[in-house]
Amino acid sequence: MMVSQFQSPGHFLMAYLEDYKMDPQSATPLLTFSVFDDLADNKDVVLVRADILNKSIQDDEGRKVVRSVLDNYRDEEHFVVVKTFNERPDAFDIDDYISRMNIRWQQDPPNTVSS
Repeated sequence: MMVSQFQSPGHFLMAYLEDYKMDPQSATPLLTFSVFDDLADNKDVVLVRADILNKSIQDDEGRKVVRSVLDNYRDEEHFVVVKTFNERPDAFDIDDYISRMNIRWQQDPPNTVSS
């Protein structure tokens, strides 16, 4: 389980939730990613840069985490879960969310983008 921190204009830091719960000030980021949407309006392209900072997460896992976060915010079907988590936390079913994410991750195609 991971926690994300968003820093404007488009930067995310991801850390293990347990590390964050023990001490938010010293929770070490596992990965960071930045979204560059400068070309979104003109070219319909958004660039994303991700950096794995801690080798306790594998490259493929990092890619899946980044893709999942982006999908959760850009896809209306997935954004419903984000809204529920933020607006009605008592209605958020963590076990259902984990099950859905496991299914999505198993269906996720292998990485075809070169590093």
